[in-house]
Amino acid sequence: MPFEARPLRLIGLCAAWCGVCREFHPAFERVLAQQASSALALQAQWVDVEDPAISDALGDVDIETFPTVAIGCGEQLLFWGEILPSETVLRQLLERLDPLQAGRGMDVCKQQAWQALCQLLWP
Repeated sequence: MPFEARPLRLIGLCAAWCGVCREFHPAFERVLAQQASSALALQAQWVDVEDPAISDALGDVDIETFPTVAIGCGEQLLFWGEILPSETVLRQLLERLDPLQAGRGMDVCKQQAWQALCQLLWP
C-alpha cells in the first residue's frame, strides 16, 4: 500500500507522573485539533509508558526522556525521538516530515515497538 493511502499516526509517549508531560499534553491536543481541520488525516494517541499494555508493546525500548513522540504511516515508523515540549515544535515536525525520506536506518527495536503499539492502539 503506498504511503499516501496509509494513515499518518502520532503517538505521544509520556508518563502520568511527569510534570513536563502534563504541561505538554494540552499543546499536543491543540495540534491534533488544528490537524483535524487541515487536509492531513492524522490518527493520534497519548499514552502512559508505565501502563502495562503499553510497556509490553514497547518491549526492549526504554523511554528515558519526556516527551517522546513516534510518527509513522500505517505500521511503518518514520520518526521516534524526544522533542522539546512545544506546540510549535510538534506542528513543524508533522509538517516537515517526508515519508519517503524518514525512517531510514531506524532502530529495529523501535520499529517493532511501533508495530506493536499500532496493533494495540488501532486494532
